Amino acid sequence: MFSTADRLAKRTPKEGIDRRTYISLLVDEYYETSNIEAKQQVTANLANFAYDPINWPFLKEWKAHELFIEILNASFDPVLLNHAAAGVCNLCLDSQTAEYLVLGGTVRQIKTLVAKYRSNGDLLSHLLTTLIQLGREAVLLEDHFRKVILALKSDSSKKISNLATVLLEDHEVVITLSRTFRQEDLIRFAEFTGDRNPIHRSAESFVNGALLNATTAGIIGTHFPGYVVTWQEFRFPNRCRCDEEVRFDVRVEELRKIVRLSYECSQGGRTVFAGAAKLFGVAVKG
Repeated sequence: MFSTADRLAKRTPKEGIDRRTYISLLVDEYYETSNIEAKQQVTANLANFAYDPINWPFLKEWKAHELFIEILNASFDPVLLNHAAAGVCNLCLDSQTAEYLVLGGTVRQIKTLVAKYRSNGDLLSHLLTTLIQLGREAVLLEDHFRKVILALKSDSSKKISNLATVLLEDHEVVITLSRTFRQEDLIRFAEFTGDRNPIHRSAESFVNGALLNATTAGIIGTHFPGYVVTWQEFRFPNRCRCDEEVRFDVRVEELRKIVRLSYECSQGGRTVFAGAAKLFGVAVKG
């Protein structure tokens, strides 16, 4: 349950220390003590305070978020790491702190820790939740890190498995388009390509496979200007009929120098065209 200013005032004894001062003393104590157990107690308290938004201004004022980040970057103590990850997980819901994490390179360190401490369930849950809360704009799932998350999706811990699943789903990029092909579309395409196959001109006409591929190419070209297809494979498991809606789904599998895509076209719940492609960016002369 989150606190209010009135509730904090009522809970503070007349001669007691207010929350702002108490947090400053905790931060000072962390840096002044060399006792690991004292540091662990301090970070546990700070992480707990980070749960309540009413404490965020005090935590930021006394740079508790920097303390957490320092631990994530340099500590090998599992307890300190767990407390720091919990604190960052709570504080990243604050927009200023989230921006600090992203611009300061902490996201990269969080990914490193996820890959390193796969057997530490509590630490992993805090780290994965932080990545989810920062959002897809701030967190890029590079191919090697995506493989780590895919492995965690099969983790024996249901909690870790669910968090990994959510992270993958949040970062999935799918471009969707629906088209219904008419007889006149097939006729024009046949005239342009010289395709005289009667199955595209009969009463129960089937859509040209090349037309499905061309439509998919149009989606790719529209959303990836300046890229060319360097490799492609595809199949046609079922026939595609005229006058019935076709759904095109182009999925980004890897977004790096070479973009890797997969795509599927479906009609009435059946796949009529599916494949994969690799794209490479080229300089476009204006």
